[in-house]
Amino acid sequence: MDEQTFSLTDTRNGRFFLFGLLYFVQGAMLAYVLVFNNLYLRQFGASAGQLSLLNGLLVVPFILKIGIGLLSDKVPLALPWLGRGHRRPYISLGLMLIAVGGVAAAFVPPVDRYPLFVTVALFIALGLSLYDTVMDGLAIDVTPDDEQAQVQGVMVIGRALGLVMMAAIYGRIIAVYGWQIIFGAVALFALLPLPLLGRVREPPHRLAAQMFSWKALRGLWRAEIGRFSLYAVVYSTAVYGANAIITLFANEELGGTLVQVGDVAALGGIGMLIGGGWGMVMAKRISIWRQGLWTTGVVSLVLLLIAAVATLNNIAAITLLWGVALAAAELVFITLAMAKSDRRMGAGQFAIFMAISNAGTGLGQAVTTGLIDTVDFRWIFVGLALVNLLALPLLAAMRADGRMLVVDGQQSPLLTDS
Repeated sequence: MDEQTFSLTDTRNGRFFLFGLLYFVQGAMLAYVLVFNNLYLRQFGASAGQLSLLNGLLVVPFILKIGIGLLSDKVPLALPWLGRGHRRPYISLGLMLIAVGGVAAAFVPPVDRYPLFVTVALFIALGLSLYDTVMDGLAIDVTPDDEQAQVQGVMVIGRALGLVMMAAIYGRIIAVYGWQIIFGAVALFALLPLPLLGRVREPPHRLAAQMFSWKALRGLWRAEIGRFSLYAVVYSTAVYGANAIITLFANEELGGTLVQVGDVAALGGIGMLIGGGWGMVMAKRISIWRQGLWTTGVVSLVLLLIAAVATLNNIAAITLLWGVALAAAELVFITLAMAKSDRRMGAGQFAIFMAISNAGTGLGQAVTTGLIDTVDFRWIFVGLALVNLLALPLLAAMRADGRMLVVDGQQSPLLTDS
């Protein structure tokens, strides 16, 4: 039995520190995945088709988040040295999978042994999916309703900090020491949170409102959830389809070096910090619906700006704006997903919403990376800007749903117009 009496999740500052650091680590790992992985394959001669296949397959473990979330809600786990409970051991196991996969990836040629590299990449993605899914479930378990938007903002900011710091550093390390050392860095970052998780205590008994219940699934068969799911696909297809090719655009279309691309990505991360902070401030002043409408417009505007005027001289400034738009859009989605998640199946329902969004992410990434050898980058950005505008009528419809929606027996304050 876990005899620990103090837990980081017992206080507001402790929760902010815990989830900020956990997402900082995620951002440090994503700095490679989002910024350099496609560039890594292209450096070794990968075709657009190979990029498209890999980017599409990498989303599969994140669609499996549905099963992972339900398993974590339903089945407590006890692992030697990794703890016991519904959340902590799952998170620790995910981190271990990432660390092992990161070390293995350093020894696999990405194109010459493409099937093996894809297998290792999927192994890492499975660990990241496990880590990310159950971490979200832990946040839902321990965060009071009136802190949800703030905690999600801390998560966005923490991840952006990891991305900012490591994107610029990775580019310089690669230029001097080569690619393999980066995989070791990813493995080390995966191991970093394990001692911290030892200071997390799960309650011996879950609250009645958080007890697992299959009845919680019934709430998913509502028209408003269908509209929210469609919104998740539209938003993620546009935003992450664009994000998948921005570094390729800077490198191949604009002629930027790896160091320049890393710096551009770091500025995008700074933009994400600004966007996350702006979203947290706006959450206290305007409804999530108004925030969503404004954010959708900004995303499409920045995509059109990239298509129309981006050059190597101004791509850094434009990417800064893109980071603001991306983080703000993501914060709107995850805040809505958290508000709509029934605490009796917190990780499971949140994972279902995230899996739906990840399906859109996979679609967007596979399509955009698959087109780069045949369609001009700028026209791809224009197309994504138009796709993103489809979110506007969906947000308007969901706003009407929010006036009547009851979640877990009461109306969530996040879904009202006040």
